[in-house]
Amino acid sequence: MASFRSLFKLFCFQALLSTATTSRTVQSYDYIIIGGGTAGLTIASRLSEDPQNSVLVLEAGTDHSSDINVLAPGLYTGMYGNPEYDWDYKTVRQIHANNQVTAHPRGKQLGGSSAINFLYWTHASQQDINSWGELGNANWSWEAIDPFFKRSEQFVSPSGVVEQDLQTGNIVTTLYGDNGPIVNTFPDIYGPIDEAWPRTFQALGLEVKSDPRDGLALGGYTNLLNLDLDGRKRSYAATAYYLPASKRPNLKVITGALAERIILEKGNDIVTANGVQYSNKTTAHAKKEVILSAGSIGSPQVLELSGIGDPNILKKQGIEVLVNNRNVGENLQDHVYVPIGFKVNTGITTLDNFTDPAFFDAAYEEYAANATGPLASTGASSGLSSYPQIGCGNLRPSANFSNALAPGLKEQYELQAKYFSSEAVTQELTVSGGMSPLKSNDSSQLFLASSPGNFLSLLGVLEHPFSRGSTHIASSSPSVYPILDPNYLSHPFDLNLLTTIAYHLQSLASVSPLSTYLQGNGTIYQPGYYPLNETNIESFIKANLQSE
Repeated sequence: MASFRSLFKLFCFQALLSTATTSRTVQSYDYIIIGGGTAGLTIASRLSEDPQNSVLVLEAGTDHSSDINVLAPGLYTGMYGNPEYDWDYKTVRQIHANNQVTAHPRGKQLGGSSAINFLYWTHASQQDINSWGELGNANWSWEAIDPFFKRSEQFVSPSGVVEQDLQTGNIVTTLYGDNGPIVNTFPDIYGPIDEAWPRTFQALGLEVKSDPRDGLALGGYTNLLNLDLDGRKRSYAATAYYLPASKRPNLKVITGALAERIILEKGNDIVTANGVQYSNKTTAHAKKEVILSAGSIGSPQVLELSGIGDPNILKKQGIEVLVNNRNVGENLQDHVYVPIGFKVNTGITTLDNFTDPAFFDAAYEEYAANATGPLASTGASSGLSSYPQIGCGNLRPSANFSNALAPGLKEQYELQAKYFSSEAVTQELTVSGGMSPLKSNDSSQLFLASSPGNFLSLLGVLEHPFSRGSTHIASSSPSVYPILDPNYLSHPFDLNLLTTIAYHLQSLASVSPLSTYLQGNGTIYQPGYYPLNETNIESFIKANLQSE
């Protein structure tokens, strides 16, 4: 998923938005949080633990915390492109990727994207976290953050049968939290492909040799899911952080509240955030802090609407410049992936079965009644690999980066190059069903196979892209979506990396035991996909890449 990693230091911006008491309205709170997503609800829950703190959360979406479409693990695909659940952003045409428009699903509801994602609970490596500190962010390190990882989770150990079937015996329970709000475990309903996945990596000598949570674990394994086996339902920010706190008198959450701007007061030497204007110019005032947590696309939009950003962009939309900061909306990075689809053997159930109304109705009724059946689980097959492991040990990014790069970007590139050979820089995973080639601009069609049949999709994700993009307002109206340009493949090294990833996915399908569940031992493709070679692979990637 995209991340807004601003090149100006976050602690400076936090100081910038220090707040002052105001009495201009009776609607006043100690803390106002813009965005009731994954981070916003976590912050709201923690702040409101102190009864002396009054907390307001403004969320543009609605509350779906009791909605079966969110809770049932197998129903997530139906939320993509649905405006009830998904912002469904679109990029501008990507000039380095066939001039295509690409959809960007983002959760538009309490819980944000934790409500619509694949349920995966995958941690960064120790070096990834420590790199934040190397970039100058004091106290950001694996050692400092790990206690908070543990505090957030409640790990539920698998049964002996699950441990054997899904090869989870390398789990070290002391690495996990046992009393946090987010429930993590392994699925207890799964199919033969899920069992074959870790064994296939073992056949390649790429099995995980330690717990994936130990700081660096390369290889194929069964991923933890945000899955509460009590009802087999999604565990996410709304159910884990908001609902237990929802009765607190000092916490108020307003849904359908679109933030229009942060109310700023300009003094001699400082700009102070006094509150927030939201839907229909309603105002709420903050006595202590305004906390902006609207995501990688929403947060820059709110800043610019408030007068914080590049003067050239703000003046074009008639917005008064209160803080000149040309870094707002810049340095946008997005995890992109390429999918490849294969036809599975007769009798293997996949998401494609849900296109049969009778099958879907029966599965829906079974889940609603008993929390069992095909909707009660989702795939958890994953793999983290370094590039030498997937066959590009001789491929190296340039170690000489221009001093003309934007401040901070040169340092980022140098760190990426430094750890290129040793870190997990691609994630490979499965989707149990067909994905539509050439549907990157319509996420509502993404999980519909291009033809009848049952398929397996293998996805290869670029975890550390070199390309950088931007997101900026297109209007002074908060309801107008911003101009989203991730600038895919603008750095030529990304295409080289995705080429190697796609080749590895293709070869993976022909390795036993995975290949034994695919027609032609992994040589029969879903219609729309085809064997990749040096003459067609670059055009394939440019036509089919998608946003994670």
